[in-house]
Amino acid sequence: MPVLPSDHSWSLELRRKSYAFLLGFMAISFQILVLREFEACLFANELIYGLVLASWLLGSSLGSWLVKKNIPTKLSRECLYYSLLGLFVLLLAWFRFFRPFFGFLPAEAAGFLPIFFISFFISVFLSFPLGALFVCNVHWLEGNLLTVYQLESLGSAAGGLIVYLFLIPYFSNWQAGAIIILLISMAIGVTSPSRKAKVAVLPVLLLATALWFFDLPSQKLSWQPFKLIASKDSLYSRLQVIKSEEQFSFYTNNLLAFNYPDRQLAEDSVYFALLQRPEAKKILLFGGGLNGSLELLLNYGETEIDYVELDPAIIKLARRYLSQVASVLDHPRVTTIIEDGRRFIRQTSSQYEVIISNLPEPSSAQINRFYTVEFFSLIKQKLAPDGIFSFVIPSSENYISDEQANLLATLYHSLKVTFPMVTVIPGDINIFLASEAPIEDGYDVLSERWQQAGLQTVFFRPELLSSRLNPAKKQYLLSRLQSVNHPRLNDDCHPISYFLSAVLWSKQFKGPELKVLGQLLKIKRFWLFDFPLIILMLVMLISTLRKKDKLTAYLLPLWLMGFTTMVTEIGIILAFQSKLGFIYGKISLLFTMFMFGLYLGSKLTGKFPAGGSLKLLAAIQAGFVLFLAIGRLAISSEIEAVYYLLLVIMGILGGAIFSASNNLLLSRQASYGLGYALDLFGSFLGALLASSLFIPFLGLNLLFLFLILINSFGLIFLLVNERV
Repeated sequence: MPVLPSDHSWSLELRRKSYAFLLGFMAISFQILVLREFEACLFANELIYGLVLASWLLGSSLGSWLVKKNIPTKLSRECLYYSLLGLFVLLLAWFRFFRPFFGFLPAEAAGFLPIFFISFFISVFLSFPLGALFVCNVHWLEGNLLTVYQLESLGSAAGGLIVYLFLIPYFSNWQAGAIIILLISMAIGVTSPSRKAKVAVLPVLLLATALWFFDLPSQKLSWQPFKLIASKDSLYSRLQVIKSEEQFSFYTNNLLAFNYPDRQLAEDSVYFALLQRPEAKKILLFGGGLNGSLELLLNYGETEIDYVELDPAIIKLARRYLSQVASVLDHPRVTTIIEDGRRFIRQTSSQYEVIISNLPEPSSAQINRFYTVEFFSLIKQKLAPDGIFSFVIPSSENYISDEQANLLATLYHSLKVTFPMVTVIPGDINIFLASEAPIEDGYDVLSERWQQAGLQTVFFRPELLSSRLNPAKKQYLLSRLQSVNHPRLNDDCHPISYFLSAVLWSKQFKGPELKVLGQLLKIKRFWLFDFPLIILMLVMLISTLRKKDKLTAYLLPLWLMGFTTMVTEIGIILAFQSKLGFIYGKISLLFTMFMFGLYLGSKLTGKFPAGGSLKLLAAIQAGFVLFLAIGRLAISSEIEAVYYLLLVIMGILGGAIFSASNNLLLSRQASYGLGYALDLFGSFLGALLASSLFIPFLGLNLLFLFLILINSFGLIFLLVNERV
């Protein structure tokens, strides 16, 4: 059989369409790795993630809107795509070395200014050209916008699946980025007829090779003057080990997980709880056991200890660098369980006299799920009738600011909802104790029990306890907790504590962070719920009265779809995180489900004729309202497949609205980037508002009601305009 010539129509069509597919593959891969790298280099909560994601979407929106018909004819497609690969590498390097640039030490908290610059770099140097390339691809395919949208969505689904299945489990972020660059450059080299494009693959491959081999050396350089001795990107976080003389510090995503040895923290977290129930035989420990807590528990009587740790990689690193850890973990009275803590406590049938949580403070929605009313209720179910539950929160012994008091009061009252007895021990670390039985916090009782137990302690000693348990200090702490009027409860659907942690975090900077977050904390529900509904109704009413202009009827569904899908996606992801565990390793699969749904929805709707599409738009909009009503109930599920199904269905509806609206829009004017830009702009607003305001202040249930209402208004608007 003769070989097909290079200009064969089928071969040429495949080459033309491959660039749209590659754009989706590249965009989702870059987005996933950028978000993971951002979290690994700059531990932050959902307020910051929302800002970064919003910047990405705004850049894409501006790119697709501003390019319009100004397609760069002097640059080839291959040159544009290769340039994006280089910009991606520069962005990864910027993430890694931004601290020296701004004068921050490794692991030092950064304020809004560096985060703003990072977001600016993301939007200008990566997402803006990605949005512009969408419009370029439409022109290269002679205005076939829906085909480009479908191919890009399919490429995104394929990219997300490859990242999830083959890259995240086995490679670091930089190594995964090198593989993505390798795959894209080889695809361009194979499909491009240009000899220059094939030759250009070589320098791109050298760039990917440098990215691969300079991963660990660049991390060591960024940690100077500290000595980084190990780094591992796991499914859950980036783990890094720092050695300083005889002390080892373990970091997860740039946040200190524990020091070894850390005798004072270990004694505080263990003995205040243990001396409440001196006869305890069965103990459960969540995290933090490798700082010395496990050793202390083992030295106390003949207790049996279940130790729950999420990430097996942290156990492997501890065994490698901490000589005493192996003997503790292998002790016959210690059972190490590699599992998400909430999943374990929900599924176990064991009962415990003492449960200790050694997890970090609730500075993100992921960690916050271990400080909610629902989690405390699970703990209560697994405690013996007179059992004790304990956790620690960094604080101050002599002065508690208003911001710190707000956070402590929220945790205190959330505990009080579940446990009748709650006590907080003052100090630089506050120890929360909760039980159904009386709790002893008096100096005389605890010092007597310390002597009876024969404890060999360094910091937890009677001479130090007398100062810490001083009645005046306990009264001051209690007065600060009571000074907070109407403290908010922290629950799974209303995770306020991570916002309060962000307010407390902002206090250490001289910039506008504290003032801005402090003002947001005072915002009333009216401005988040009622006011946007009123504005949307007015816009729809004015547009309907202008009978000559039906363009808004085509554009409004696009904006509303972008806003709704982004807010709903963030809500579903946070619900998934709250019920099922860490999102760090699952984010690419969740994105993939949504992108595959976009492809299916666009493909199915593309078969309908453009005429009469207002009826089709109304039907799809009605489907959105029904989906949101079902989704409001489904987000309480603990079945993982439910969340993937929700994202696929939402993607189908979103892709369908995009196709139907653009069919109508393009029948009026050949503006290839307008509909895409409007969709992304709605997503930008959704990303900016969802995790920063809507979820912590409205909660998921009220948020879904808000989405149901605005989409119902959109449905009424379409039905009215279809008849006008």
